[in-house]
Amino acid sequence: MDTQEEIRKNICIQCDNEALQGGDYCEACENKAFKKIGGWLYLPALGLLVALVVSIFAINNTARALLEFSSSFTSRGLVVIYFELFGFIGQFLLTVYVGSLFLRKKRKLPLTYIIFLLYGVVFVGMDIWLAKALMNLPFGYDDARSLIRAIVACCIWIPYFRVSTRVKRTFVH
Repeated sequence: MDTQEEIRKNICIQCDNEALQGGDYCEACENKAFKKIGGWLYLPALGLLVALVVSIFAINNTARALLEFSSSFTSRGLVVIYFELFGFIGQFLLTVYVGSLFLRKKRKLPLTYIIFLLYGVVFVGMDIWLAKALMNLPFGYDDARSLIRAIVACCIWIPYFRVSTRVKRTFVH
């Protein structure tokens, strides 16, 4: 029985050819499996989709506030609002670009995704700092939550995109 289990362990689960040592697939099936977006890569893909929707709403809300209440803002307040508007537009454009690289499985994606994550930290940090420095707004729970969320995303996804075998074998074009 042990020999049958041992033999079965060395057979590809996809096509019944001999599997690579320590793996579940033969070389051909493993190459096919890694060319697809799968595994943990579904989470960054979902994150890009969410970021796209959130940035559209953020652009809309910021533009609406600027149009409806621009006379109520001081010049310093307008600096913050314009910074947010252009920052959200930049985030939207970067999200579209990163998403297109992701879907086309381009080799540039890992570095570009890291830049996307760092952009989020810098943008949130600068927005909080400008609001405090120019408008004297307090640093609140929502600010802390946004900044911590962006930092945690960097701590998780930057190492993954730098080290992961799946990333290196999926984004090859």
